[in-house]
Amino acid sequence: MNPEHAAPGITGIRRAAVLVLLVAGLVVGSSLPSWATFTDAAAVNTTVATATVAPPTGVTARVTKCTGNAVYATLNWTASTAARVSGYRIRAYVGGAWQDQGTVNAATTTWQAGVNPVYVDKYVMTMSVWTLTEYGWTAESARTERIVC
Repeated sequence: MNPEHAAPGITGIRRAAVLVLLVAGLVVGSSLPSWATFTDAAAVNTTVATATVAPPTGVTARVTKCTGNAVYATLNWTASTAARVSGYRIRAYVGGAWQDQGTVNAATTTWQAGVNPVYVDKYVMTMSVWTLTEYGWTAESARTERIVC
């Protein structure tokens, strides 16, 4: 049938029906989940080396002087063999607590200071030395024997 001779309402109804079907197709199509799967495999032989921070070795503490108001101790150690050592941190352990005593540069392997005699007389006091590196990693030495007068 020629559209010019068709009933006037039929063309509008057809257009509306096509439009409704298109909108319904869009709504239903967009609400359906979509999925895709891809598979690919590659074998790569890679070794990643990480630096190991070596702690100082041979750490010893020696009391050099015991007086009424201070105990003077000297701490000695062998430098760390780790790369890019930036310094050492001295740590004292008293009872169950610890306290950092300070840091020294990478070339230093001796530290001396006075400590309160109460720590030595009434508690178990030991010390350790930490390796500090430029990249932020640290390693702690073995603790010294108990410091006594």
